[in-house]
Amino acid sequence: MDVTHADRGRAAPHLREIVLFLSVHLDRAPGVLWPEYDNPAFGDAEDADTLPAEGGVRPAQVDRFTAELAALTGLSVRLDRVETPGSALAGGTDAVWTAQPGGREHLLVHQIAGAATWQLAGTGESGRPESFQCRLLPGELLYVPPGWSRRYIDAQGAQYAVVCLGPQGG
Repeated sequence: MDVTHADRGRAAPHLREIVLFLSVHLDRAPGVLWPEYDNPAFGDAEDADTLPAEGGVRPAQVDRFTAELAALTGLSVRLDRVETPGSALAGGTDAVWTAQPGGREHLLVHQIAGAATWQLAGTGESGRPESFQCRLLPGELLYVPPGWSRRYIDAQGAQYAVVCLGPQGG
């Protein structure tokens, strides 16, 4: 990820926070970002009455966010899904995603509403199996490295968005 200081300086504060966060965690280890600045693409519990029907996201703002984050990081960035655990779409109250062998996509989980406990498992920087658990509140982000399996538990009433980051053209 090659970001110049001038590029970061022109970016919106929420993007600067995410780029700095990714510069520390990308390809290394899971992490949680407790941002100082709201991301206008994703609503939170405080502005739930102004959110569109699309499930806690503002489509035009999401497009802008993914394009700007891609420009700043040099990665391909896309919104994968928005889910509400416990809904028929999410498949119940718990979900487990098993990493694809050789998977190259990084994930940013943006908690939109409610709270959810996330459990991750993968191979750490030491080459040994590791696990990670955290509880996300609205507005917080979880970075999941490629190849890590992830599961949410205790997420009733929660909503989150999954943003995928990967190699350009991949």
